Amino acid sequence: MVAMTQEILREELRRHAAPGDEVTPAVLEQMKAQGTWEGRRWEVLQIVAEDSERMAYLAGGVRPDEVATWVGFWSDSDLELEQIRLVISAGGYDPDPFRVLARLGTLSQVLVGDTGEVRRIEGELAGAWISDRFAGATDDEVETWARSL
Repeated sequence: MVAMTQEILREELRRHAAPGDEVTPAVLEQMKAQGTWEGRRWEVLQIVAEDSERMAYLAGGVRPDEVATWVGFWSDSDLELEQIRLVISAGGYDPDPFRVLARLGTLSQVLVGDTGEVRRIEGELAGAWISDRFAGATDDEVETWARSL
């Protein structure tokens, strides 16, 4: 097994990119077939690359360096893999405010309603709203908002 570092991730995405220098979900399948990867970056890549739309949304594009950069951001966060999956499924694209919510124990409560569906805030998926609202915010600002709920 080979631990996937940030540099290995970037190199592998570049090497397997589809014509037009694009990372597609098929790239993940190629990487699975040609390597025995392990580690958090590999696990996060699998979450991010589940479909092309998700990947493009999270990374702001589908070029190898874009995808590698954003997989790195999520991998370096202290969120657990299931928390990452939850945030992403709720439309979140920036891990920073969600690590504060996870630390407070309010992550699921904020993102998921009583019926199990993703919450909406002002008509927007909760994760996207929180990512937009707290881009560049301090941990204290996120915590103050969460405690006000």
